[in-house]
Amino acid sequence: MPLSPTDFPFVSDTTAYSLSNAYWLARAARIAYQDKDKIEPAVRQIGLDKFAFLSKDDTEGFVAANDKIVVVAFRGTQPSHLKDLLADAKIHKESGPLSGVVHRGFLNAFELVQVAMFDTIRRFRDPRQPQSLWCTGHSLGAALAVIAVAKLLADGQTVNGLYDFGQPRVGDQDFVDEFERRLSGRYFRFVNNNDTVTRVPPRGLGYSHGGAVRYIDSDGVIQSDMSFWNSFLDRVKGRMEDFLEPGTDGLKDHSMELYEGHIEKALTASA
Repeated sequence: MPLSPTDFPFVSDTTAYSLSNAYWLARAARIAYQDKDKIEPAVRQIGLDKFAFLSKDDTEGFVAANDKIVVVAFRGTQPSHLKDLLADAKIHKESGPLSGVVHRGFLNAFELVQVAMFDTIRRFRDPRQPQSLWCTGHSLGAALAVIAVAKLLADGQTVNGLYDFGQPRVGDQDFVDEFERRLSGRYFRFVNNNDTVTRVPPRGLGYSHGGAVRYIDSDGVIQSDMSFWNSFLDRVKGRMEDFLEPGTDGLKDHSMELYEGHIEKALTASA
C-alpha cells in the first residue's frame, strides 16, 4: 500500500535534505509518467489540490500545489528518444540561464513550457503567504527540472529544493558552479547503482554534474558519503553493459519505479 502524507508529511519549510521530501518528490516524478487522465487523481492522493498540466510537443509535466507547497514535476522520455537527444552533444550547446553553457536540446525542450510554468506558479502561489517551491524529475525530466530551477533563480525566485532522479549532465562546470552557488545546498541528485544515464553526456565533451549525491548502492541502501572509489567498486558489483541497450543493468537501474521503491524502503525503515 502506498505511503500516506499524514504518516510521513512533507516538510514544507526546510531547505535541508529530507528523506520524506525525497519520497514525495519521487512519487511526483513517477506520477508524471502516468496517462493524462490518471495524473490529476494521483496528484490529489498525495495531498496537492491544485493542478495544471505542462505539455507541448514532447515536453510534459505538471504544476501542483496546496496551501504549503508548489511542486513542479517533469516527465522523462523513452530511452531511444533520450539517446537521440544526446547525440552530437558537443556541438549542441547554448548559453546557460545563469552562466556557462547547457545542452541545447534540454534548454529548447524546457522553453516550450516555460511561460506556462511561470504563469501557473504565479497563479497557484498565495501572494500574502507564498508557499515553498519544489522541483523534481526523472531522466530527461530531471534535466528539465535543472533548467527550470536555473530559470526561476535567474528570475529572482526562491526555490526550496530540487530533487532529481537518474539525471543526465546538463551543462558545463561554469553553469554548475553558478547554479550551486545560487541554489546553495538545496539540490539533491539520486543515482541508482549502475544507472548509465547519469554518466552522459560524457565529461570529455565538457559536461559536469552538481548537487549533493545520494547514491543507491547495489543492496538498495542510500549512501551519502561514498567515496568515488567505493562507488566505482560498487558499480563493478553490478553488470556493466552498453549504454541504453534493452535488458542491461544500466537501463534497469534507471527505472523511476526502482528509485521510488528504494527511497520508500529507507523512509519506512527510519520510522
